[in-house]
Amino acid sequence: MIDKNSPSIEILEASHTKDTVLIIEDDEINRGILSALLEEKFNLFEAENGKVGLDVLSENFKKISIILLDLMMPVMDGYEFLQRISQEKRFKSIPVIILTANNADADQIRALKLGASDFITKPYNPNIIVNRIEAIIRLRRSFEILSATVLDNLTGVYLSQAFFVRAKQILKNHHSDEYDFVCTNIESFKIMNSRHGRKSGDKLLQEVAGKFKSILQKHEICGRISADRFMILLRHREPDFYKKLEDEITKIFKNGIADAFVLKFGICENIDHEEDTSSIYDNAMFALNSITRRYGKTISYFNQDLRKKAQAEQDVIDNMEEALDANEFVVFYQPKHGIKENKAMGAEALVRWNSKKFGFMSPGLFIPIFEQNGFITKLDYYIWENVCKMLHERIEKNDIVVPVSVNISRSDFDMTDLDQTIIALADKYNVPHNLLHLELTESAYNENSEQIKKIIDSLHSAGFIIELDDFGTGYSSLSILTKIPFDILKLDMSLVREIKNLAGRNVLSCIVDLANRFNMKTVAEGCEDQETTEILGELGCDLIQGYFYSKPLPANEFFEYIDLHGMR
Repeated sequence: MIDKNSPSIEILEASHTKDTVLIIEDDEINRGILSALLEEKFNLFEAENGKVGLDVLSENFKKISIILLDLMMPVMDGYEFLQRISQEKRFKSIPVIILTANNADADQIRALKLGASDFITKPYNPNIIVNRIEAIIRLRRSFEILSATVLDNLTGVYLSQAFFVRAKQILKNHHSDEYDFVCTNIESFKIMNSRHGRKSGDKLLQEVAGKFKSILQKHEICGRISADRFMILLRHREPDFYKKLEDEITKIFKNGIADAFVLKFGICENIDHEEDTSSIYDNAMFALNSITRRYGKTISYFNQDLRKKAQAEQDVIDNMEEALDANEFVVFYQPKHGIKENKAMGAEALVRWNSKKFGFMSPGLFIPIFEQNGFITKLDYYIWENVCKMLHERIEKNDIVVPVSVNISRSDFDMTDLDQTIIALADKYNVPHNLLHLELTESAYNENSEQIKKIIDSLHSAGFIIELDDFGTGYSSLSILTKIPFDILKLDMSLVREIKNLAGRNVLSCIVDLANRFNMKTVAEGCEDQETTEILGELGCDLIQGYFYSKPLPANEFFEYIDLHGMR
């Protein structure tokens, strides 16, 4: 038995609104006859030559279902019109019927080669012309739909191409209804898949898709973009609806294989029915991408500021490779001072972008983009090598040298030979391994713990110093301290800034005591005044990094600073 409510049946339903015909005919009488024959069943546009017709088509191509075209016209004839529209992708799917009083084979062959679909001869037979137009429109619609595989075998929702075809139909047929376009993704889905297996991941996707399907009303649809990303076309809902949906889906997986399940929504609300569905999708994705990897933020609405931000991010992406080749990325160094020694005992390598096109850029503007698109791996290696070169040169000159911390991003751990890459780089420049400190964030560890532990153990055994960065942020848990051989614990500046409050001081005191129990040194980030420095010293913190001692410095100023404040 056929399910009349199934998407595959729904997508093949004929449109309930009138299709639109563009008539391009220079003879006013013939145009009038055609209009009289067609106006009952179709919406009409008219043009007196190919040039005017091209203008009308350019302005209204999303509405036009078929074109009736005379061949012999002044200004621009039918042949030139066919040639022009064949060169534009947006017009190629619109069928063209040639209006002709001439049955010459040569003319018909030339028109067919230029993309014409059929011919109608003058004088016009009303039944023939109407039925032929309807048949070609049905054929075009069927071709659009059948060219897309309709349903996703795993989840039962539309595949992306079929989703866009059906969404376009719905928006056309329900012009008075307000619709939202929603894109969703499951954060850290790849990690869940690798930890629990493909079958568990598939079951998760099926349950999420099932929940989405359960909320759909008539003329609302859901599609699957990629592994863990879905798109939904819904009549406009208030913000509370999406928050409730998120909560309901999260509860399904609480205490299950996806106990860290986070579902995020990018929403383009009250969409323009005339806008291309792929553009609407892009807008919803702008909103979704704006909260990717942002802790605690799960719903975002599209606005023009997001589009501007996305365009600015694209400018960054378009110029990143050239900038790396031109050495526009500059390594700065922020000293770390030993509290007991009152000397500079180390430094952290930080990157800045001195762009010829954009000027001097803060890392907050480009690092998140590079982390998302994977370019961070190239940039990290660039920084590691610059640091190794610097240490090598100072060692060769017998200058004062302090250990330098470099960051290892989560993407770097996708390299199975990351440990050997770092070892080879240090050895290439004859840098003692204990002078290169490797900073790892807990959020990176949580995404691929087994792979990361193996690599970090190898690096630690090779003599590199391992630091846990940003301890005290929203990701922190104590269990990581039992799994990775950290040498140094870096206290996040958000904790240090609360040190003058009794509760904040007590928290820091507990963390420092904990670090001592694990034989780890502590570094306090973001120290900006004498009082904070003194309290940190009383609590037993080992090193301070912050503006109280020094801001991040370019290499030449850092060398002067170390020569003055460093310890041989």
